[in-house]
Amino acid sequence: MLGFEVRRFAARSGREVAVLLERGGGPLFWPNVFVTADYVRRGASVNTSVKVLRSIGMAWLWAASLGRNLEEDLATGSFLSLEDADLLADFLRASAADQGDWSSGGGKPASMPFRVSRLEDYRPDPRSLRAPKAKAAEPVEAAARIRWVAAYVEWHLQRRLGDLDRRQAEAGTLLGVSEMVVARLRSLAPRAKGQSDDDLTLEGVSREVLQAIEDAVVPGSPANPFATPFLQARNYLYWRLLLDTGARRGEGRHAKAEDISYSTRRFRIRVSKTVPRTVPIGPQTAEAFDRFINEHWAHLPRAARGRGYLFTDEKGVHLSLRSCNRIFERIRQHVPGVPAFLAPHTLRRTWNDSFSERVDAMPPGQRLSEKQENEMRNRHQGWSKKSSMGSRYSKRHIRREADRIAEEMASNIAGPKED
Repeated sequence: MLGFEVRRFAARSGREVAVLLERGGGPLFWPNVFVTADYVRRGASVNTSVKVLRSIGMAWLWAASLGRNLEEDLATGSFLSLEDADLLADFLRASAADQGDWSSGGGKPASMPFRVSRLEDYRPDPRSLRAPKAKAAEPVEAAARIRWVAAYVEWHLQRRLGDLDRRQAEAGTLLGVSEMVVARLRSLAPRAKGQSDDDLTLEGVSREVLQAIEDAVVPGSPANPFATPFLQARNYLYWRLLLDTGARRGEGRHAKAEDISYSTRRFRIRVSKTVPRTVPIGPQTAEAFDRFINEHWAHLPRAARGRGYLFTDEKGVHLSLRSCNRIFERIRQHVPGVPAFLAPHTLRRTWNDSFSERVDAMPPGQRLSEKQENEMRNRHQGWSKKSSMGSRYSKRHIRREADRIAEEMASNIAGPKED
């Protein structure tokens, strides 16, 4: 059966890496070289590498299902045609289940009206294109798949052109056709509809909710949803670390004992999907770190302590991202009043809400300019200086301020005058 898999493992350096393999076979050479060169060496997180490799694996599966070898086509063969770009984009837009059914001969993705390798082989009845479709991938996910595969195709193009004399006819022909293929692929990435300003999943949580969670998860609390002293101390530290810093769940998960300084109250974020950085933590978090280290972490197996990861199970096995999510799932289930959208990333939004409130509360003479505010926010959150991400995370604050002003205006509007 055709298939691929992406495996994660820890390298000797301690860094987690990902590799794309053919199911039942060995690693696929070129995709792994591409991700190492263009993502790993530039500091991308292992999660990004996994997503890129999985997208390339889907492209490989599409070609293999048609009896073709994508690696040979891109590396030394006839490359891809414009028709291939259309069909490949259709395949990448399909759900993973539809892709699997089609590649195993059990059908074809609903987003693909026909199974051919060239459009000239067969032109379908236009009415078939209007047939009901099965569930496709979400537009955002499909767009990311197509962009990553387009980047991979373009990388192969640049590599091949580097091996050719650009004055040769072969180089000119390859460049002309393949650049159109890359452009065509990118143009086929679906555009996701914008989310409503009222989308609650974009929001942080209120101070009242934060206090309710804090009271419940502090170690020793009768309402603590976690069973053992180890779990209570570990999960409280993870909660406090994300709350104080707005770090991503993976950034917190990869924290090592050496990354947190009790004396200076600083957290060094080494592994980030964007920019590594050092950020401050509060005294409560520093105390939670110190207690967890002395009372629990110091008693883990020596091998586990040697790897250095703070967040492990009681046997010293590094927590998975899924395990990080489960911490918040349990909080949602056991702490009254916690919204259903609470997740690790909610604390990142909450941090940005608090940052906006603090900036707005500054005296007029000390208030930051918009540029300064964006630079400070981007630096702390690990975004580039020119990133526009800050505006996305301030939606809740902007909407709340707009609502407050509108309410004041409404209450001050004069009613009908009496004669």
